[in-house]
Amino acid sequence: METSTQLGGVAVVIDGRVVAEESSLRQKSHTEIISPYVDECLKKASLKLEDIDAFAVGQGPGSFTGIRVAANAGKTFSYSFNKPLVTIDSLVLLAEQARGSSYPVLSIINAYKNMVYLGLFDMNGDEPTYVKGPEAIPVRDLSKHIDCDVTVVGDGWETYHEYFPEELAKKMHRPTEPRDYPEAKTLALMSEKRALSKQTLDWKSFIPLYIRASEAEETKKGILISPLK
Repeated sequence: METSTQLGGVAVVIDGRVVAEESSLRQKSHTEIISPYVDECLKKASLKLEDIDAFAVGQGPGSFTGIRVAANAGKTFSYSFNKPLVTIDSLVLLAEQARGSSYPVLSIINAYKNMVYLGLFDMNGDEPTYVKGPEAIPVRDLSKHIDCDVTVVGDGWETYHEYFPEELAKKMHRPTEPRDYPEAKTLALMSEKRALSKQTLDWKSFIPLYIRASEAEETKKGILISPLK
C-alpha cells in the first residue's frame, strides 16, 4: 500500500509477479480508496487478508496525511494477522522505477513551499543505494547537490523545472516514459524480495520518514517560503 504522494495504490505480488493492482491519482482522498482497493486486489488475486505473508507500506517522504493512510492500514493488518511488515521509502521507489538509466538517478518529490525531498542514487546494486539524501532542500539550492549528469524522476521536476538554472538543466535527463510517483506495484515487488530475505519488522517498529516538520510546526517556528529566484 503506497499513499505518500498524489498517486495512491494497492498491489499484490506472488512469486515476482503482479497479480492485482489498483491506483488513483487523487480522484478521492487516499483514506477513501485504501479499503476498496485492498478488497478489489484481494478479489482479483483470489485471496483473503489472512493469506498474505507480508504487508508492505510506503514510508514517505511525502504527504504527512497520505503516509499515515497506508501506515495505519499496514500496521493494523500486521498486528491483526501476526504477519511481518516491510517499509520502503518513496525516493527509493522512484529510483527503482528508473532502473536501466545510464546515469545516477535523482528522485525529487514536491515538498511544497518551494522545496523538494531529494535522493541521489547509485543504481549498480540490486536496490538503489543512496549517494545523497534523503533530505528536504530549497529548490534554489538544488544546483549545490548535483555535480554530474543524472536521470531525474519525481513530481518535483514537473512542479519546478522551469526555475532550474540552465547549467543544472543540462545535467538532467528524463526517462522516455517517466514514472513520477512511487507506485504500489514497485513497492510490492521490492518488498517481496526483502521479505524472502527476512528484511522485515514488526508493526510497532514502523517509523514514517517525514524529514520535514508538519506545516503547523513550521508556521509556528516562522519558517518562510524561500524564493525560487
